[in-house]
Amino acid sequence: MKSTRPTQQLRLGVPDRTNAALRQLKHAHQQVETTAALIASRHPSFTHIPADRPVHGLVVTMEPFHTANAPFQREGQQDSDTCVTVCSASELEHLVTLQDTSASRLLLERQADDLQSTYALSTALTGKNLGRNPILDAGWDSYPWKRHADLGEIDMASPGAAAR
Repeated sequence: MKSTRPTQQLRLGVPDRTNAALRQLKHAHQQVETTAALIASRHPSFTHIPADRPVHGLVVTMEPFHTANAPFQREGQQDSDTCVTVCSASELEHLVTLQDTSASRLLLERQADDLQSTYALSTALTGKNLGRNPILDAGWDSYPWKRHADLGEIDMASPGAAAR
């Protein structure tokens, strides 16, 4: 998984920034390809990852990059046997909470569909049963103020309740 963020200049379509973003995506694709090759060649750092299964890389943007999987974006990428999906951090957060199927199955089925694979990952998540993210829940539970965050414990009708 690699991460990049579309900037304001990119969202406005400024040519220099658009080209820079495409270079970032190309670099991320190359890093995913390199990692896939290391897995396949059984590099000592990757022997804990099975080499007999499909590899599907994720390039994660901090914000939605709606056209990143579109065919015209893929034209600028090198041909590869490794599948890569560009998704936003929020799409990744939803992907890991899938309840009715595995993330790997969803990604493989999405990639096998020539049309759906060009859409944002969120379209493949539509209608899926999503649960809570146990990693985020554990992080939240670790904060000392968590005990005060349960709004059910606060009587909002009493004076000064909002200040507590």
